[in-house]
Amino acid sequence: MSGPQKNPAQTDRPHGASAHLRTLGPLLCWAIVYADIGTSIYYVPGILYHGVGPSAPSFVLATGLVFVLLAEKYTEIAARYPSGGGVVSVATEAFGPRTGALGGMLILVDYFLTAAISAVSGFAYLATLVPAVGGLELPLSVAGLLLLGLLNWVGIRESASASALVGTAAFVSLLVLLAATMVRLHVPEWERVASSLFAASRIPVGDAAVGFAAAWLAFSGLESLSQISPAMVDPRRYTARRAMALVVVAMLATAPLLTAFATNVIDPSHANPDALQSELGYAMGGTWLRVLVVVTASALLLFAANTAIVGAYHVFGALADGHFLPAALLGRSPRFGTPTLAIVAAVVVPIAVLLATGGRIDALGHLYAFGLLGAFTLSSLSLDRVRMSESRTGLGFFLGLATTLLVLLAWATNLVSKPYATAFGGTFTLVMWSYGLVHRTGLPGRRAVAVPTEEAEDIAAARPSAARILTLAEAHELEAAFSPKTLVALRGTNERLLEEVAAHLGGRKEWSVAALYVDEVPGLFVPRDTEPSHDARKTLEEATAWFDARGVTALPIWRIAQDAGEAIAHAAARLEVEAVFVGTSQRGTLWRMLRGNVIGRLIARAPTRTRIVIVG
Repeated sequence: MSGPQKNPAQTDRPHGASAHLRTLGPLLCWAIVYADIGTSIYYVPGILYHGVGPSAPSFVLATGLVFVLLAEKYTEIAARYPSGGGVVSVATEAFGPRTGALGGMLILVDYFLTAAISAVSGFAYLATLVPAVGGLELPLSVAGLLLLGLLNWVGIRESASASALVGTAAFVSLLVLLAATMVRLHVPEWERVASSLFAASRIPVGDAAVGFAAAWLAFSGLESLSQISPAMVDPRRYTARRAMALVVVAMLATAPLLTAFATNVIDPSHANPDALQSELGYAMGGTWLRVLVVVTASALLLFAANTAIVGAYHVFGALADGHFLPAALLGRSPRFGTPTLAIVAAVVVPIAVLLATGGRIDALGHLYAFGLLGAFTLSSLSLDRVRMSESRTGLGFFLGLATTLLVLLAWATNLVSKPYATAFGGTFTLVMWSYGLVHRTGLPGRRAVAVPTEEAEDIAAARPSAARILTLAEAHELEAAFSPKTLVALRGTNERLLEEVAAHLGGRKEWSVAALYVDEVPGLFVPRDTEPSHDARKTLEEATAWFDARGVTALPIWRIAQDAGEAIAHAAARLEVEAVFVGTSQRGTLWRMLRGNVIGRLIARAPTRTRIVIVG
């Protein structure tokens, strides 16, 4: 059966646009996921010690073995669903859109708690270095989340690179902490550590099940890989596998041993249980090691809160695609191109949770486990169902099925052992899911959410769009007929800019011009609808009409990119224009600081033969 027929004039939409936004290779993907999952090393040992005592590392080790199997399944999910959504996408394909929506509500609980616990943990670590912070962790955490919301609204262009830098620095600092501790330990301490790593086998089955369920907090953040799949470079399967392999190695090399050291080398009952790695660093290396651990831990924990905000946005998108949430939730700011309402929701709910729990990390950890294990269970089960429907029932299928049963055991244990967490998470999930079902059925004529596969991308590419707006590839195909030698970069209606271009064209006897509008998307906010924004359509239509009235043929071109300066320079090179006209920036200092200087990047990257004309 042949694939969907494409309109030749639209073969680059949205494929070309979305491909231009796929900028994350394996190392950057690892860094982003590690900025989420790696943070658990800082707060989980204290939570586990409170529940199971010095045997905590044995449960982290046991859970780590299952984590490896679950990581393999999340690698496939990330590669399989290029539009992101994670549990929403795989559960929708396996069991239908309503089950997918249930998975979305579960993972939202996870992300909201991730943002809350990461923020308060970051300031708890900072308090061990700066005593004046002690007692102010809650208000500082609220302020930190508000600041992250503001930064995400404006948009941080280099968020992936910053995550890579912070994640790498934190991982290196943990390796230094490991090495410093190993050098200082004596034989009796090594014997105590070794005993703690295998203590689970000596604990009653019921208590062991509770410890196994609680230890999954050490590997929270695994879902992040599937949420950033829209930004992965192709081939996604290769990128996802390499990134996840690095995540697994980093976690297994640090989490079990650091948990063992933090709960058996030092005495947690006489230390700050919310910052045990800081206490370990001070005991093993003194102030310099504590400073190294605290600075990198605080930065990484705040980046984890930021990753949770971005992850929530992608889940909101998947749920809105299925009409379980209002589409207005994903409306992008006309000024910054970021999803304003989604960011507000992703920040306000964690703040409410912080205020309700008083910022207590142990309470947040207990609440955290409900959504985490629920989403893990549903994702794993759904992928089993998908594999079965595709007759992929070899050894990998049965290993995946065993993984599902083990994760389900952990979730069921958590439901019973933590009734308050079950009440909170269950109520939130049920209320949101019920709202989603009502919202969906209350919209007559709406269809179920489409499964975001490669075929779905092709279908999306065939959708009719603005008839006269071209992609760069389409404009390049028309170059022989129109041969524009001048390009004007537009951000809005700018009469002065257009008049300068018209004068330039008249002096050179040119009767065609390329008019370019770049929808700039910052950081990890890859939009789900890669088509021209309302402002892009309006600006290009007005510019085309303005030039038509003066006898000039304008080729209206639209691009979507994370860097407008680079996108304009690339268009100039592709079309081989001799001059680029651009207006002076009206953006403020904060924009330029977070998003970069468009004109500066254009000048740095434009072809040497192309003149850049800046119109004030």
